[in-house]
Amino acid sequence: MKTFATDVAIQFPSDRPPGFLLEPFRWAIPTITTMLRDQPRYLSDLIHLSQTRMHLIGVALAHLDIDLDPRLAEILFRGPAEAVLEASIGHQPTGLKRAVRVMPNFMIEAESYRALVRLLGEPQAARLLYHTFEIRDSTIRAMNNVPVPLRAALFSLHENIGDMSSFAEGLRCVALRTGRLTFDQLVTELARARQPHQLLARLKSIVDTLPLPDALPPPQVQYAKRIDSGRQLRQLAKKWGNCLGSYIWNVEHGQCAIYVWRHAGLEAACSVTRCGRLGWFLDEVKGPENSELEPQDIERIQAAFKCAGIFPEAVVGSVALLVANDGLPWRPRRRRRIRPPAPAAQITLPDLACAVLANPSAPP
Repeated sequence: MKTFATDVAIQFPSDRPPGFLLEPFRWAIPTITTMLRDQPRYLSDLIHLSQTRMHLIGVALAHLDIDLDPRLAEILFRGPAEAVLEASIGHQPTGLKRAVRVMPNFMIEAESYRALVRLLGEPQAARLLYHTFEIRDSTIRAMNNVPVPLRAALFSLHENIGDMSSFAEGLRCVALRTGRLTFDQLVTELARARQPHQLLARLKSIVDTLPLPDALPPPQVQYAKRIDSGRQLRQLAKKWGNCLGSYIWNVEHGQCAIYVWRHAGLEAACSVTRCGRLGWFLDEVKGPENSELEPQDIERIQAAFKCAGIFPEAVVGSVALLVANDGLPWRPRRRRRIRPPAPAAQITLPDLACAVLANPSAPP
């Protein structure tokens, strides 16, 4: 069975990659593996590691420029919560204790940990996070990548939309397409809606008034030439061994356009798709035989299409889903459970003490 750990390129003295035990650490696997290999006395701490400690390590590693100081493992695996947070963040974020209790049983992304700490420092965001029953990467993105005035209304919809990371960029595209609203004006207009269904209705109303996009995108985009002939598309599909021939019907019915990029030895097929009134967007960029291009080549092609007003389709993904599903159910806030106050002597993350007590050799 292939696991997340086997995808990480780490140099080992043997051919055996990290196993299933390290799977929850995900992006932190290289650092954790190096620590344990150099200081094997902490292996017992790994075996008895709690979920709370795992996320605390994730918060710390996400904020540290890893220099693999020998003292780092001692702090991460055996240090009290206050010491770990002070060494990595410089303070103890209010609400972090409750947040890690509702996180998944694996590390979230490093950027999500950094964003979580920032959001806990904002009163409105902290209140919303306090009332959610599960915090995942999508939860953080729904808070971090949405304009502040729209957070409260949109937060209850992120379960249905998933990735909200492109929402702000999508709104910029909508504002640009209106020809009369700036991004800030559009946000102000949408912020008048206090409830999720009201915001969806207002957003859909604005999109419905957008002018229809041009019948076709431009025939030439820098080094990319649009191919309109079905015969040429079939010939290119045969030559490149890909599925360009299956796009002919969509091309002939004005639903997409196919470009061929040729410059400095680089050849690529670029699919541009129409997304209703939102306009034309760059969908896929592939080389011959559907080969993947180098990231810098993709960025160069995307930049050329952006100059022509054709943005990557991912930019408008969140907005398009909201507009297409204006009847989405939304999750009302759950009543907060009343918890008894923690004893004054407990540390910020109380269950971290369990790992220390379970290890008699740990320093006091």
